[in-house]
Amino acid sequence: MSLRFRLNLLITVVLLMFMTAVGGIVIKGMRTSIQEGVEAATRVTIQLLDTVIISSYQNPEWGYTHDVLRAFLQSLGHVRSNEISLYDIRGQLIYKSPPSRYRADVTPPEWFSHMVMPTEELVNRRIRYGTLEVKSQPGGAIREAWTRLSDLLWVGLGFFIVLNLVVYWMLGRWLRPLNAVMGAISRVEQGDYTTRLTEFRLPEFSRIARNFNQMSTTLQASTEENRKLALIADQTADAIIIHDTNGNISYSNPAAQRIFGYSAEEMIGKSATMLTPPDYQEDLAQNLRALTNKHHIEHYDTQRLARDGRLIDVSLSAAPMVDPRTGEVMGDICSMRDITERKHAEAAEKQLEENRQLTQLIQRHIEDERRSLARELHDELGQYVTAIKTFAVGIANKARTQMPEIEANAQTIVAAANHIYDGMHNIIRQLRPGSLDNLGLSETLRDAVSNWQAQNPTIRFSLNLSGELDALGETLNINLYRIVQESVTNAIRHAQASSIEIRLAMSAAGELQLTIKDDGAGMDICMVDQTSHFGLLGIRERAQALRGSFSLESLPQQGTTIHVNIPKGSQTT
Repeated sequence: MSLRFRLNLLITVVLLMFMTAVGGIVIKGMRTSIQEGVEAATRVTIQLLDTVIISSYQNPEWGYTHDVLRAFLQSLGHVRSNEISLYDIRGQLIYKSPPSRYRADVTPPEWFSHMVMPTEELVNRRIRYGTLEVKSQPGGAIREAWTRLSDLLWVGLGFFIVLNLVVYWMLGRWLRPLNAVMGAISRVEQGDYTTRLTEFRLPEFSRIARNFNQMSTTLQASTEENRKLALIADQTADAIIIHDTNGNISYSNPAAQRIFGYSAEEMIGKSATMLTPPDYQEDLAQNLRALTNKHHIEHYDTQRLARDGRLIDVSLSAAPMVDPRTGEVMGDICSMRDITERKHAEAAEKQLEENRQLTQLIQRHIEDERRSLARELHDELGQYVTAIKTFAVGIANKARTQMPEIEANAQTIVAAANHIYDGMHNIIRQLRPGSLDNLGLSETLRDAVSNWQAQNPTIRFSLNLSGELDALGETLNINLYRIVQESVTNAIRHAQASSIEIRLAMSAAGELQLTIKDDGAGMDICMVDQTSHFGLLGIRERAQALRGSFSLESLPQQGTTIHVNIPKGSQTT
């Protein structure tokens, strides 16, 4: 049943009740009016008849009283609202007034006649030689009242019908916006939160439209926010699990299912202990108690158990879910990030750091041994070679005139001693360049480039130094020198290069940038196992020992470029 029909029915019922009440009041007034009219007519009739009776007594010549009354009544005819009967002395009816002809064609219903019927009055007058009887007869008045009531009822019925039609039409017009409102509500129910209502003429419906539009906007924003949150939960790489107050899982996102190997159906409703290794059960209980007390857990590294029995390193963060209205804890939301790779990286970094420290220690010992060996060669072997040369020169001087053959042999010894001495100095320079300790890295590189240029006149060497390079420290100096030395040696021996360029610079950020570039034969890096080339491997290890980076660029017939970058923090090593 529509609202329009129900409102119309309510108005109809109220109108019928009103018309019934009005009809009751009208009928009651009619009954009173009929009662008063009948009583008044009866009194007038009795007074008139009493006058005739008295006059008959006073004038005996008129004849007997009952004859006088009969003649008078016959001439009088019908008397309104009364029925007059005249009986002789024997009780026989000698006259009865004719019935009323007023609205004789109208027949009131029995119920109406019963409702308006007045109290019956009967008046008897005994006269000479007879009896006069006057009885109230409201039939004409009742028919007249019914006629008036019928007219009123027809008018009321017409008004009732017209009013109902008008009300039904007006309700339809007034309630027409409800169709639009119901249609909009139906679309919102189906999930279309973009639905909006236009402004209506009626202020009430206009307020409804504004409130509905505001509600739709709020729902749309809330739904969009929930959709984004759902997308975040579904697409994030972190496992998100929601527990109830009993520690049972009530939600798990796809990442949790992927990481731990369980489906959502297998996890929902189960205890959080299913993902917790036996050794971590007490930690889980403590965490749940902390969350129940509204504490937060952030970046707690622990382990969880996958379906296949694997232990997974995770970084756990959790927060209690608090009802904003009651302030009670409803559960907790927990996110877990798989940090297995990070743990492996940390272990590898730790191993790399240990290797770096070991490499530095080995290189330090090697350099110490080289320094010691160079010192021994210079101090011991150098003295012996110098002594041999001195003795040979002395022999050559004494035997010059008397024993030419001995002089020649002595000169050969002197030449061999000079050759040994030069070779020894080259070896000492390879073991430990003396200028590195005395003059610094810049001068040592310049001296080395001069020697390489002298030894390889067909190759063009260039050295470009920039920035503060004289206070780098012994470890950094010797390692950079060895990297340059190994790179240049490889280029000279294997690259068939015509030019070698060396650049060493200190950037504004404090980073050391070393580049060795040649225009030699180059190589296909993809086809070269750098771990089997000890020269490149040594350069890489030295760079890593200094916490730096090493990169190699090369193409066949396009030369080779080596880049070594040493960060600022390693320059005090």
